[in-house]
Amino acid sequence: MNELKPNAGANKRRKIVGRGTSSGHGKTSGRGGKGQTARNGGNIPARFEGGQWPLYRRIPKRGFQNAFRKELTPVNLVNLSRTIANGKLAEADINLETLKKAGLVPKTTVAWKLLAKSDGKQLSLAGKSIKVNAVSEAAKKMAEGAGAKIEVIVEKSKVLVKPAKK
Repeated sequence: MNELKPNAGANKRRKIVGRGTSSGHGKTSGRGGKGQTARNGGNIPARFEGGQWPLYRRIPKRGFQNAFRKELTPVNLVNLSRTIANGKLAEADINLETLKKAGLVPKTTVAWKLLAKSDGKQLSLAGKSIKVNAVSEAAKKMAEGAGAKIEVIVEKSKVLVKPAKK
């Protein structure tokens, strides 16, 4: 126990300031010259422009960002067919978990959409059951034409029911 030591470089010595000019961190102690940023607690946000009308207020707002939107990761039919042909997707049921294991979608993906981008070659989806969050009409026609069964998962949204007034 008495021979245990931390790894080399694990413990770094903290910078000691204000110990004379020969220390390299004397006089202004690494804070530069005079002014607001040299003072204690004198940190200003990066967006501050010295009292000038700020950029984020000069530029007009555009559009609408829905805070409750669902980000869908696109998966093309040609990529899905190629992955099945390579043997990475041997399961009959294709869902989000199997796509993550096969490496078709990132592991952080919450929902996915099947799209119909194709290279013109014959698709091999016979006997596959595909569970998707969303699918384009063209992709649905192509997949069902290639022998796959498409099932769209509809998640129950959390509906806020307001109590009736008395």
